[in-house]
Amino acid sequence: MHEVEAIQRELQAAVAARDTAALDRLLGPEFTLTTGRPGNEVRGRAEYLEITAKRYVIEEFRFDELEVIELGPTAALVRSRYAQRGSMDGADRSQPFLMTDVWARRPAGWQLVTRHVSPLASSGS
Repeated sequence: MHEVEAIQRELQAAVAARDTAALDRLLGPEFTLTTGRPGNEVRGRAEYLEITAKRYVIEEFRFDELEVIELGPTAALVRSRYAQRGSMDGADRSQPFLMTDVWARRPAGWQLVTRHVSPLASSGS
């Protein structure tokens, strides 16, 4: 398994477990999340951590596809498709998604610097 793939899986496990200590280590200070959800298009690091810790519940998560593209010795792009069962503030977030993450190798290790998530139509839609 590629080093970045292992860290990507570690990050998703931390999100599901609401492990803010791991997330704090894995998210770069400039981390930004962009989404395809109107009203929630851009979130910074602090908001992402707060939502993950208190408002986002993942009951089940699986990667259906995951590809690591090395951009040199200090950067990597991860493209993935995943499905989850979960909710945020009581609203269902159970569906498949496309995700693109950019990782940077820092002196302390790899950190996620930006993430884009696009919800896909559910297979039942």
